[in-house]
Amino acid sequence: MNVRSDPKSNIWLNRFAWFTAVTTLFLICSGGMVTSKGVGLAVPDWPTTFGYNMFLFPASKWIGGIFFEHTHRLIASTVGLLTIILAAWLWLVDPRRGVRMLGIAAVGAVIL
Repeated sequence: MNVRSDPKSNIWLNRFAWFTAVTTLFLICSGGMVTSKGVGLAVPDWPTTFGYNMFLFPASKWIGGIFFEHTHRLIASTVGLLTIILAAWLWLVDPRRGVRMLGIAAVGAVIL
């Protein structure tokens, strides 16, 4: 069976693309919270968080501005991963070259 002609695959691809877009909007709102609270460098080191692995930083230490900054970093990591998955999915399923290139461009934009 050709994956490109499977309408079910396209439905799930569409849903995943929307989910990625909504998660990106959530990231932008989270960034707005970081900016409005003035806590842009509450966590001064990156990619670690006060010497911890960013994903293993204890929730008990998410206090004040650290909460907003660290949450923003975690959401950004999620958006990056979702964008990579979306680009790979587009590359494998969508026959349109322009759409596949947009997926790769999205990954490049996230990296920038």
